[in-house]
Amino acid sequence: MAVLACSYLPTEKKPIDPVLAQVYDKVLHVSDLSGMFPGNASKEDSSKIIANYLTRWTQEQVFLSEAEKHVPADLVTEELLRKYKESLISYNFQQQLVQQNLDSSVSEDEIRDFYEKNKESYQLETSIIRCYFIKIPENIKEMKNLREMWDDLDANNIKKIARLALKYNGTYHLEDSVWHNLSDIESLFPGNRISARNWTTNERINFSDNKYTYFFKVLELVDKQEPAPISYVADKAKLVILNQRKGKLLEDFKTKLYETEIRKNNVKIFNK
Repeated sequence: MAVLACSYLPTEKKPIDPVLAQVYDKVLHVSDLSGMFPGNASKEDSSKIIANYLTRWTQEQVFLSEAEKHVPADLVTEELLRKYKESLISYNFQQQLVQQNLDSSVSEDEIRDFYEKNKESYQLETSIIRCYFIKIPENIKEMKNLREMWDDLDANNIKKIARLALKYNGTYHLEDSVWHNLSDIESLFPGNRISARNWTTNERINFSDNKYTYFFKVLELVDKQEPAPISYVADKAKLVILNQRKGKLLEDFKTKLYETEIRKNNVKIFNK
């Protein structure tokens, strides 16, 4: 708010909280913009924030004023506001319950059990692959060393290969846990060099065209229409497990709370 304070310093002739904009009887004061500015905002940045907000605010007020002219006679706004308030209060309390009580840790055994029970729900729509891939300019001076490291792909050599690829602006995929769409990997090769093939685990190819040298090793391939491997769906499975756990936590809390209030005679149902 430093910029605003400088722009609207109170004087004998200026109000303490100046008006920035007005639409009909609705007024926007300087104080309404409090908290909108980052601590490191420059005068120019703050001016842009103010200008953008004023435009949005005035447009919204014009639209709202027009909307108010078309409120149906049978629209009970008080009831809508009451229900909206109740939903906000309920949602906020549910969020508190979840934050305070939900166990967010999901074990590998839980993920594996969920996967086995729902495997058929995770059929692939496209073939996926885990692989090592390098595309690097053909005539680099370290090519002999690169080939030697490629023949011995331990963790240390993989790091060195990645640094070498970065040095020459090459393309590489050297994360063994990452799955790729097979078509995306195929598109990295010239022409149809590797498409329409049946790959086997640990299969390698290495070739050069007139510009680049390519290195490729298959770690795992799963064809479309097959169940996705557990490592491919683990993150999604974890989210589902947590959502199910969240739902159960809230339902259990509501049930126990309801039963407690019935025993206390705070809930009464009058039959007609």
